[in-house]
Amino acid sequence: MQIGKRVETGQDLARDGKGPFVSTVTGRVEDISEFQGVDAREYLAITIITEQRDSFDPSLEAIEDFSETKPETLRAAVNRAGSTALSPIIRDPRVWPRVDALIISAMDLDPRSVANQQSFRDNTSEVGTAVELLARTTEALKCTLAVPDNLAGIATGVSIGAAAVVMVPPVYPYGLPEILAKKYGAGLLLHPRDTGFSGNTIVVGLDHALSMVHSLQGGKPMLEKTVTFSTGENGGFRNFRVRIGTPVSELLKMASTEPAAGGKLILNGTMRGYACFSDKQPVTATTESLHVQSPSEGFSFQDTQCTNCGKCNQACPVDLEVNLLGRFSEYGIYDKSRALGAENCIQCGLCAYVCPARRPLVQYITRAKQAIQSGLEEPVGMAEAMECDACGPSCPAIRLFDMGSDTEDSPKEKE
Repeated sequence: MQIGKRVETGQDLARDGKGPFVSTVTGRVEDISEFQGVDAREYLAITIITEQRDSFDPSLEAIEDFSETKPETLRAAVNRAGSTALSPIIRDPRVWPRVDALIISAMDLDPRSVANQQSFRDNTSEVGTAVELLARTTEALKCTLAVPDNLAGIATGVSIGAAAVVMVPPVYPYGLPEILAKKYGAGLLLHPRDTGFSGNTIVVGLDHALSMVHSLQGGKPMLEKTVTFSTGENGGFRNFRVRIGTPVSELLKMASTEPAAGGKLILNGTMRGYACFSDKQPVTATTESLHVQSPSEGFSFQDTQCTNCGKCNQACPVDLEVNLLGRFSEYGIYDKSRALGAENCIQCGLCAYVCPARRPLVQYITRAKQAIQSGLEEPVGMAEAMECDACGPSCPAIRLFDMGSDTEDSPKEKE
């Protein structure tokens, strides 16, 4: 791809080893550069000066009948169209792991998002087709449609073939993929590993599933995304259907909203989302919501010690010892973080939400997860962590929980 080159909608711009990087517009390439995403990682960004009308890449062929199409062909088409629902798993469309359970979810991922619920209300006649597409594509042994119980009346009139319907309380965090997999799937989300795969359940949001249907039936890439827009602590919700790649600034114009000085733009929810440092950040296929937070809404995390109140442990939906895990993660003791199950954290944010000391627990544990999963950082030893002088000659929290210590402060039982 070169600057000045004309591209068509659906054209494959680049590949990262997982799937194609598909253009969602027609136009001329103005710039190719690195862009820092909301997760602080660097991504390839291609700026395109768009034309008024789309000209579609002819390599994307329409698939009219999913039931007559081979699963590997559907997987290749879904990947080629730019869908992100299965891209982390699809290495080769012909080689596919066993999928024990597929859940298509009309649940939303944050208290301030209603995108999936809106899609369910507006597209009931197409839900069955989405179920058929994903069931055949994933070759799942069991298929389930998860619906918030406030929409039970609508669900009774939806035809979804052999799939089961489960009613889920519309209460956070019941709609998170990890919770759905545990309660209504086969137990664990399916993830790729260096030597294969782990887990057994795939969860796909309904809005994304419906976009996959429209994409494949029309022979077009995934072009649009439903994004929930909200403002203020008690503000209402509005859904916008926007083109993937649209800058956040354009979404703000659509909502006739200008953030106040000192406020924040938060992508993907106030519980699991990220503060967006630039309104040039694009809407992606995984963008669920945009919340404009007023200065009075926010609060600052504090560098305070844990008070051992236990509220974080009580709030954790996966039963982690968050108080201990937060301390070890904070000081980079990743071997002990792993032993306490850091990789099982689903980053729901409830621990930080209830913490009276306002400790940034999610950030601590997320950093530990990244270090463990990347394998790029060796666990920091106890001696090295003890050299920190931020709160004196040695950290009392670390010393207290050094399970291998022989000092009198050790909680080990004396013989």
